[in-house]
Amino acid sequence: MSNSFSRSSGAAVVCHDCDLRLARPDADRGHWFCPRCGARLGSRHRLRAQAVLALAATALVLWAPAVTLPLVYVEQFGASGSVSVASSATALLDDRYGLVAAVVLGTLVLMPAAQMIALLVAMARLHAGGRPRRWLWWYRQGREWAMPEIFLLGALIATTELGESASLRLGTGLFCLLGLVVARWVAEGLADPAVLDRILEQRDAEAGDAARV
Repeated sequence: MSNSFSRSSGAAVVCHDCDLRLARPDADRGHWFCPRCGARLGSRHRLRAQAVLALAATALVLWAPAVTLPLVYVEQFGASGSVSVASSATALLDDRYGLVAAVVLGTLVLMPAAQMIALLVAMARLHAGGRPRRWLWWYRQGREWAMPEIFLLGALIATTELGESASLRLGTGLFCLLGLVVARWVAEGLADPAVLDRILEQRDAEAGDAARV
């Protein structure tokens, strides 16, 4: 179920994409979207902080082996080798594709880890009654820039193509990367930014009421 905001002078929300000021709908459930740009702005879904904490911790545990361990072992014409996320970035640097290597390191190595660390800290602070805006900002950036699922899809496609001319054996890194992608995907589904914004608004209102007392 989805609802659209409308312009009003009542309780308002500002679209984070186009800065349109909108009235908060009265719907008890579903998601809310900006009528101008279509950005998702609100939700009545509840935040399951403990589940998000567990998923973020799981993703972080899987991150290091997913990046460093071999994704696949290849044997062709008597030669053998392995491929990992780290070795892929190193090979790009050796071939003087520095910009591409930087993109790989940023989207596959740095941003997924930064996103899950930010989510882990943010959930812990929210659970303790805090207002971790800076950590939630980093979490939002990770949602935009972390792309381990794209690399996983490419690795699976490449494995399928190479399997016709080479002997392949799946590595532990591939299963860790798959687990990382699934844990991150479920965590993002539970830690909806719209729900997090609503919690922060409630905390801000409570803090304002306490200050006036």
